[in-house]
Amino acid sequence: MTELKHPGSASEWMVRLSEEPENSDLRRDHDAWLSLRAENRADWEETLHVWHMLEMTIPVYGAEWEHHLQGNTPQQDRISTPQHLRPHEIRGRKHERPASFLQTGRTHRFATWRQTSIGVSVAAALACLLVVFLPGWVTQFEADYTTATRETRVIALPDGSTLHLGQQSAVSLNFADQRHVTLLEGEAFFEVEPMKDAPFIVTASDVETTVLGTAFNVRRGAFGVDVAVEHGHVRVNGPTMAQGADLRAGDVAHIAPNGQTTRQTVSPALVASWRNGKLIAKDQAFAEIIETVDRYFDGWVVITDPDLARTPLTGFYDLADPKAALKVMADAQGATIQEISPWVVLVSPR
Repeated sequence: MTELKHPGSASEWMVRLSEEPENSDLRRDHDAWLSLRAENRADWEETLHVWHMLEMTIPVYGAEWEHHLQGNTPQQDRISTPQHLRPHEIRGRKHERPASFLQTGRTHRFATWRQTSIGVSVAAALACLLVVFLPGWVTQFEADYTTATRETRVIALPDGSTLHLGQQSAVSLNFADQRHVTLLEGEAFFEVEPMKDAPFIVTASDVETTVLGTAFNVRRGAFGVDVAVEHGHVRVNGPTMAQGADLRAGDVAHIAPNGQTTRQTVSPALVASWRNGKLIAKDQAFAEIIETVDRYFDGWVVITDPDLARTPLTGFYDLADPKAALKVMADAQGATIQEISPWVVLVSPR
């Protein structure tokens, strides 16, 4: 059970109601919260909508909650028959991705380690942060465009395509004799101008994505590369992908550092939700989600336990306040947050 006494957002209510579906007092308080402000109802409707687009399981009483949407939401946006599966059951599933959470990427600022004592942990954190932060300076010299914490940029490319560069991200361009972008760090969304005889290529680590004209998102981090398609068609190739992979609207491919590839499908409307300040996760490792949150935070977020880092999480979070989003995520995982300084936050099991 979470420690939240009075949830302040729809995401928090979703967690609480999922954990205590038989709690009539909690459900009554939820109804009161919905009636208190129009913004609360709008927040709840949006969360249910996203939950549905993610094809998530929803709480046992989700069918009853659907009446809050009646008259306000188009029929296709309403919740279908829910599966009676709760978040703690989702979190208990074995995650399919490799549990290589102690490695760090070339420009990665995020780390996990097994905590022995708080004094040793803080010292280890500072040393680890120094090691993973210094290589990031090298990236700045390689990049043509970079962004800082909570900064995004929209860049018009020489071929007429548009590049949306996410927080703490970096790219280099080669448009002299081809259309080639290298994602050095972070995340980018591309709206590609169609050119039949000139493929548009994005390279991230050892993964190459080739398109003719489409809109898609690429994310590069310590846990691999993710490619998600909003519309159109892309071809993804990697060193261990003999046949490659064809992705279409709503398809998401994750290529782990060891080359293992997993795929899932989401609503195309959820692709690159970071452009609207939202973080949408579907059965992703907690550490991988925290890596994204870290780009919005003036400092470092450190998970102290590898098992916690591996635990999958599904949710919809507002990154306007990254510390608040981090607290909601930690509550959902049964974890606690400790601020060592204004720049270092530890996430630990309870």
